[in-house]
Amino acid sequence: TGIDNIREVLENAQYAPTAGKYKVYIIDEVHMLSKSAFNAMLKTLEEPPEHVKFILATTDPHKVPVTVLSRCLQFNLRPMVPETIAAHLQQVLQAEQITAEPKALYLLARGARGSMRDALSLTDQAIAFAGGQGVQEAAVRQMLGSVNSSHVLGLIDALAQGDAARIMAGVQALQTQGLSAASTLEDMARILQRMAVQQVVPGMAVDETDPDAAEVARLAATLPADETQLLYSICIHGRDELGLAPDEYAGLSMVLLRLLAFKPTAEKKTLKTAASAPT
Repeated sequence: TGIDNIREVLENAQYAPTAGKYKVYIIDEVHMLSKSAFNAMLKTLEEPPEHVKFILATTDPHKVPVTVLSRCLQFNLRPMVPETIAAHLQQVLQAEQITAEPKALYLLARGARGSMRDALSLTDQAIAFAGGQGVQEAAVRQMLGSVNSSHVLGLIDALAQGDAARIMAGVQALQTQGLSAASTLEDMARILQRMAVQQVVPGMAVDETDPDAAEVARLAATLPADETQLLYSICIHGRDELGLAPDEYAGLSMVLLRLLAFKPTAEKKTLKTAASAPT
């Protein structure tokens, strides 16, 4: 990160490559270079030798001086979609002759949040975690603390039915199994989003290869569209409150009870009307 390192690179850059057409220098996390190191690069970046290519990679371009940015072409790399990551993981594991379940790869891809590097790192962990048994969905769920879709669908169904006892039993089951409360709310929001799309454009969110598609469609038909939107909003905002709760399961139970409390049932509307009626 110091000027001496950069000077050494710039001195070597003046010589033509011994093999190939170009010399390519990749400087990772370039925003960590010192001010003097950046200043030393300016002349070379403005008039680089024809045989040299510089690739400056950073996760924080705002910390790179404007004088450097103005001499570069900027390419912003967007997060990758889970399907693309899962497909690449499948190719890698096939080449390594390691068996993998498709759902396990999708969980790893989703856990990577758009980063192929993180996906490969998680896959390495999953292989070690399985102890030579391949990449299996159950093991990946346990490693990531992911919640089985049956738990999430059951909680949404209980909310649709207004069954508080079933909701609390579901939270207790999650706590007993040591599953993540944050992942539960995240997966609930994901299912509710699919339900909302199904309600507005029937059939658009249906994936025939998804074993949960029929249950998602049933819940979409059961729950009114305005309640689906309300539940989705409370779920995504409830994740931010988990860190403030006494523990994450207490926070999860309060979010779910809030979903139940704000559920605009016909019974509540009737009671409100009766209470406000003149005697």
